[in-house]
Amino acid sequence: MNPADPTPLPPVVRWIDPIWPLESAFATTRRILFSPFDFGKWLVLGFMAWIYQLGDLGITPFQGDKLKGDFPRNWESPHTILGNLEALIRDSLEPLSQKLFWLVPLLGFLALVSMALWVVLTWLSSRGSFLFLNGVATNRMEIAGPWNEFVREGNSLFRFRLVLSLGGCVLTLALVVGALLMQALSFGPTAGSAWLAFGLLLTPALLCALGLWLIGSLTEDFVVPIQYLRRCGCRTAWGLLLGHMTRFPTAFLLYLLIQIPLAIATGLVVVFFAVITCCGCCLLFVPYFSTVILLPVFVLHRAYPLHFLAQFGSGWDAFATCGSQPGH
Repeated sequence: MNPADPTPLPPVVRWIDPIWPLESAFATTRRILFSPFDFGKWLVLGFMAWIYQLGDLGITPFQGDKLKGDFPRNWESPHTILGNLEALIRDSLEPLSQKLFWLVPLLGFLALVSMALWVVLTWLSSRGSFLFLNGVATNRMEIAGPWNEFVREGNSLFRFRLVLSLGGCVLTLALVVGALLMQALSFGPTAGSAWLAFGLLLTPALLCALGLWLIGSLTEDFVVPIQYLRRCGCRTAWGLLLGHMTRFPTAFLLYLLIQIPLAIATGLVVVFFAVITCCGCCLLFVPYFSTVILLPVFVLHRAYPLHFLAQFGSGWDAFATCGSQPGH
């Protein structure tokens, strides 16, 4: 057990069940949203969830990039693909070569505005994480109180997310530079050498991307609730989480594996809803309304790790201890 943990696990805790918390999360979702059904409550809690997921720019399962154009009839080697991409970029930029005196400052300005907007949304999302968590844990539709109560924890999470995002940007930049260098050095004319070069470049990049995704997922699922319960910073919460993961590695691994069928099941439910309700399908493209419509999904995914943590003892049960916290 991590020595920094102020609440040691009771001796009776020998196994953490990853299935029972999911059943409890379904019951919690039903109790909060449907017992009884209150449309006004949905709107307020949906607003909390919308603020919470602003870090993803309000993306819903139906938003994002779409594939455009036809697939090539025959597979081409990565070497050929990079050559075509380089030619496309060169041909696209050539007409703009005479306008660089105003294009470069414009692009720089747009980049700064986009970065500033992303930082603001990340900050709002970090503060909103505790707002939405408090709403699910307490079943109280309070906004002003929890927003001001978890300032220190939210700002700590914000700084951690900035560092994590910076790592993702460095990884992306390294991948792009590596691809350009590989094209410039021309790793031989054969497709085999080109595939080998791609593998040597992409394999570590994919592993790093998987690591960043895992850190971000564990931060949202467990570190934020630990900050909420312990009123601590993100680094301290990560230390407590690593102590639990060291003691129960199998339980946490099963938790991550359960997320795969859970994500598939919730995605199928959303698709089914969009198919049978044309109006609902249109509203899914509107960020706030899509969050309200998909609110059971957000509540379920927020309640599941809370019930998972509750197995570590009474001091880890957000649903039992939130009433005794200051400000509640």
